[in-house]
Amino acid sequence: MAEPDVSYLVTVYNKAEALPAVWESLKAQAGDHSREFVFVDDASTDGSMAVLEGFAREDARVRILANSENRGPAIRLNQAAEAATGRILHPLDGDDLLPPNATQWMLARLAEMNVPLLYGRRRKTTPKRISSEAYVAEIEQPLIQAATRPIVHIALVVERALYIAAGGCDETVFIQDQSLALRLAAAAPRMAVTDATVVCAPRQSEPTLSADKRQQHHDRFLSAYHLLATLDRRHSARPALKRLAISAAWKLRRDEGGLAYLSADFWRYLASEIGFPVGSPETLAAIAARMAALDGIRRPS
Repeated sequence: MAEPDVSYLVTVYNKAEALPAVWESLKAQAGDHSREFVFVDDASTDGSMAVLEGFAREDARVRILANSENRGPAIRLNQAAEAATGRILHPLDGDDLLPPNATQWMLARLAEMNVPLLYGRRRKTTPKRISSEAYVAEIEQPLIQAATRPIVHIALVVERALYIAAGGCDETVFIQDQSLALRLAAAAPRMAVTDATVVCAPRQSEPTLSADKRQQHHDRFLSAYHLLATLDRRHSARPALKRLAISAAWKLRRDEGGLAYLSADFWRYLASEIGFPVGSPETLAAIAARMAALDGIRRPS
């Protein structure tokens, strides 16, 4: 069997009620690209697997990766990407909906601009066709863009070869959004960004990971910190990554309350914002050690 043009990667944890709408959204995708659908279940307890098995009986292009341990979206997205065979990966969460021409529109932009990666917007709205006139720009320094204007949602298409070269998500952090954007940008020679809504997020009635600000700040710090350790010391994006790390550390300290504005994190953040080089390896290592000791943070097992 020839490899498909696109692999849709869907991470699932307790999404039984949302999955039928997700599946209808995927089946409705316009375009003549060949496709496969890789659903990876993160040890759901609500009947999600039974729903996925129904999709597989309906369509032979559906593949299901079942797991007995809950290990988080970063690990599961990498698992799905490793199993995928398509030239292009189109990841989404297990309750996201796509505009009817989302993949088709993004594939066209990749081809027109000759880039391996495109990021769009994820908004809480009803799916609508993406206009042919939607704004899209080429980015010559992807990592600086991803660090200074943080990309914090899964709303992308990417060449599988680039995903593999980048190492996918940082599996030492629980929320994959920031780590994936940074790592893909670090490996991409160029990328494209658009303000178009390419993924429609649900209006949640229950708390989600995206609402857990402490978890977000913790994972953003570590995403930047870990990537810094892999870059040449002369890399042009290092200052932007340090500012991102310092900012995440301050926001976490702020959200914990107390005398936050008297803390070293606050003054370090102010200094960073006006251009002082405050993110020394020793300082960042000390913050990382503090992060490791935080209670109430989810970490991959």
